[in-house]
Amino acid sequence: KAFELISPRQVAIGSGCAALINYLFFILGEPKDACLIPAPYYAAFENDIQIIAGCVPFAVQMANPSRGPTPEDLDLAYMEARARGLNVKFLLLTNPNNPLGVIYHPDIIRNAITWARKRSMHTVVDEIYALSTHKKTGHGFESVIKTMDNDLGNDVHFLWALSKDFGSSGFRVGVLYSQNDQMLAALSNLSIFSGVSHPIQMVVAELLTDDEFVDNFLDIARTKLTESYRICTAKLEEMVVPFVPAEAGLFIYCDFSSLLPEKSFEGERKFCDFIMEYGRLVLTPGETQKERSPGMFRICYAWISPVVLDIAMERLSKLVSKVRRLDWSDLNETTVKGIL
Repeated sequence: KAFELISPRQVAIGSGCAALINYLFFILGEPKDACLIPAPYYAAFENDIQIIAGCVPFAVQMANPSRGPTPEDLDLAYMEARARGLNVKFLLLTNPNNPLGVIYHPDIIRNAITWARKRSMHTVVDEIYALSTHKKTGHGFESVIKTMDNDLGNDVHFLWALSKDFGSSGFRVGVLYSQNDQMLAALSNLSIFSGVSHPIQMVVAELLTDDEFVDNFLDIARTKLTESYRICTAKLEEMVVPFVPAEAGLFIYCDFSSLLPEKSFEGERKFCDFIMEYGRLVLTPGETQKERSPGMFRICYAWISPVVLDIAMERLSKLVSKVRRLDWSDLNETTVKGIL
């Protein structure tokens, strides 16, 4: 029932979630205001909130990242940010989570919002992977709109975009739902700089009102996602590389810490460069996602075919085998020959 009460005048569109996040922080914040973000987090958030709005991303290190931020986790980050002289104005949550691929229980979201409201903070909830769950039903995902019974007030803001769930980054269409009318009035003036063209609006309207197409597309996408996910996990298990079991999203978060030349982020960078140079594989290092433990990497598997993914994971497996058998000082073009 909560979804039936959404007022169209409180829904805004822009050229992707990045543009809308930028505007949210520019309108509601001041330069140097801090935003708490549970870590590890999507690396591009830093640009989204910093470049124009001038706000400061601040990582929340959690006792159990797969479960999500607790009030205690948030308290520690809040106190640390304040101790550094920052005014903590925002909390940014991603559900389903990127890069972990986990789904936060509704209580985690509700408790985080309650915590933020006690401190007069804004909570931004990015649900860009909402339709990319690995199960069609029984996955446990619930939108913040339902969790809060559509009572978002002036301080909770919902984001979604076509880019991930519909593989349509090039369309540049993001959606913001907020009940903060003053913020929306300001956005109506700013959005001229990143509006969505009428032809694209017409295409998206046709797409989203075609229920049969949407249902079929999402079923096919889910099947393909889980197929690629299984290719990754089967190979990771064969390599004995730990990973976070994913419930949604287009990626898997893996622990290569035992393979680093040294237990540091410098060691992580060396491993990342090694994988790129000899395997032509691009992994997202944990350091860029504010991971506290060196050696964590995100593998994105959704933009290549299963055939190519098989080749990529086989290359990764061979490189891991080389690292385990040889000293790092012996890894070179001669000893790593035959990977490509």
